[in-house]
Amino acid sequence: MKLTSIAPPNSSIFEGINKSNGTNSESTIGTEQARRRGMVLPFWPLSLAFNHVNYYVDMPAEMKKNGSGKDRLQLLRDVSGAFRPGVLTALVGVSGAGKTTLMDVLAGRKTGGYIEGTVSISGYPKNQATFARISGYCEQNDIHSPHITVYEFLLYSAWSRLASEVKHETRKVH
Repeated sequence: MKLTSIAPPNSSIFEGINKSNGTNSESTIGTEQARRRGMVLPFWPLSLAFNHVNYYVDMPAEMKKNGSGKDRLQLLRDVSGAFRPGVLTALVGVSGAGKTTLMDVLAGRKTGGYIEGTVSISGYPKNQATFARISGYCEQNDIHSPHITVYEFLLYSAWSRLASEVKHETRKVH
């Protein structure tokens, strides 16, 4: 999962940010620098941290019929971790360990079930509507064209997230 946010380039995560209202105290930071570097939409990397995440689904009828007295089946139990910006992180485990389930929960792809725990983006509580705009996630069963590069795919994904006011010429600049 790649997390980025539109913000001044080369700034630390909280530099120039007023935490009380989330506004940038220096709105022109990096504007000239971004123009010189050819960047139209500068960004800064974000971190994602999750603590004591539990995920439950309703107990399947077949399991209830076979004597399970519980109403919920726990698929994730007390999972904590972090994804740091600029660091490749491998999520490994045996088949059925919950790797895909964890990624789906963190990405907000699980619409059913019950999620407990905390997920934060660079120290702020995760807001799913905002998170969906700043992140990209390729599921393991996604089918990708062998005729485009990873860069082209990511560019397409980013373009689809830009506001409709962004001109076509601006979208092409990278």
